[in-house]
Amino acid sequence: MSKLIKRALKNSIIPAILMIAGKVFGIFFVSAIYTLSFEIGNDLNGFFSTQIYFEDSSTTLFVNSFSDLSMVIFLALPTIYFIAKTAIFQTTIDNPKTIVKVARFNILQWITRDDTTFLKIFIWNAFLWVGCSIAVVNALQNSTYSWVGILAGVLAFICGYGALKTFELETDKVYPDRKRYY
Repeated sequence: MSKLIKRALKNSIIPAILMIAGKVFGIFFVSAIYTLSFEIGNDLNGFFSTQIYFEDSSTTLFVNSFSDLSMVIFLALPTIYFIAKTAIFQTTIDNPKTIVKVARFNILQWITRDDTTFLKIFIWNAFLWVGCSIAVVNALQNSTYSWVGILAGVLAFICGYGALKTFELETDKVYPDRKRYY
């Protein structure tokens, strides 16, 4: 197995766990806060055999909406963190004025190491896209509130754009822009 595949598998364990944990956390947190009763049963006809059943369809819509929202947030926050950290780190290398701004905001220790790679950003972004597409599909099928689907779509677009900009920064390390030096 190549080193790249090993690193990709190693980097994909945490987002996969957070994706599942975000969904499960959303279900049980909303159920506990609103004291909703549910049953866990087996249904061999569906895609997943274990199902969670609520009292009525409006309760199911409510819980599913907030569990989708928590799943997207669990994936979006680290993705945005990695993108911002890499962008700030690369900008401080290229522009000394940014170092002064970073020191003024007291986040210099936050960006002193470049431990975030584009591979990690791409993997987190891929999991975020999967989670956001689940939320959007659920919103299109009316099993999630539409604002959750819209928010998920906007987050997927913003993080995709950030990943593209991070890719440009990474390629500038390998293939520097020659116009800048003339």
